[in-house]
Amino acid sequence: MTRTARRALFAASGLAFGAWLLAGVSVLRPAQQGVVLRLGAVQPLPLGPGIHWRPAAIDRVVKVEVTRTETVPIGFRTADGGRAMPLPAEEGQWLTGDTNILAVQLAVQYRVARPVEWVVHGRDTAEVVRRAAESVVTESMGVLPVDDALTGGRHTLLEEVRRGTQELLDRWQSGVAVVSVALRSVDPPPPVLAAFQDVQDAKSDRERFVNEAESYANDTLPRARGEAEALVSAAASQRQRRVEEAHGDAARFDALRREASLAPGPLRARLYLETLERVLPRMRLYVVDEATRLRLVKPEPATPGAVPGG
Repeated sequence: MTRTARRALFAASGLAFGAWLLAGVSVLRPAQQGVVLRLGAVQPLPLGPGIHWRPAAIDRVVKVEVTRTETVPIGFRTADGGRAMPLPAEEGQWLTGDTNILAVQLAVQYRVARPVEWVVHGRDTAEVVRRAAESVVTESMGVLPVDDALTGGRHTLLEEVRRGTQELLDRWQSGVAVVSVALRSVDPPPPVLAAFQDVQDAKSDRERFVNEAESYANDTLPRARGEAEALVSAAASQRQRRVEEAHGDAARFDALRREASLAPGPLRARLYLETLERVLPRMRLYVVDEATRLRLVKPEPATPGAVPGG
């Protein structure tokens, strides 16, 4: 082989080796991780962001976006531009625990959290997430009463869907993490929407009547109790006063009885004079003189201690 041929061979070998070296360079952006396939076998540790070199034809680096969030619609479909599209009735409706039917629309957001599992088992990830979420929604709605689903049970439903979907995805080793579950709507089917609205209006009226009755009771009962306590207190006060007066009268009568037993004459005269002192000031005396003229005579007030006729 001539010298020129050898130089050409060395140059070609160098170019091939350089091309082989360049083929093994992988550049991973901050939002990416790399899964290494060595002779088709997945390596357990992914590559982080940066520049990496792996021997070409031996190792292959699969770049995986780990920060990008995808959205899967549940109970509806999206057309171009994100516009919601209606589904057939049997796909977008679920049976509640009390055998009612509700149309539920959810939006499940997910991202790749474990790149190695995703590369090995990830096949049509959006469909897997949708099937898992629909399964959990069916199970959760099957035990939830329709009233709870339409009112305060929505937060519980969202949490159950998020937790249950993540458990299924982990069991299937999909490498996917559920970021959030957003509730778009929970409504009765259109044919029975008017009947559901009537039921909700009746329940609202019932709650309003109950609240008004409780408000009236809260206003009336304390006032009635206050009036009853005031009447009881007044009656007790009057009873105490009457008892005290009776005790006082009895004590005075007993004192008069003792005095009467000691000196009945003077006591009788004193009682007579005291009676006149109370009666005479309220009396009017009319005297008829010889000319048959009436003359009003006001009696002189009795002098205490004076004896009648004295």
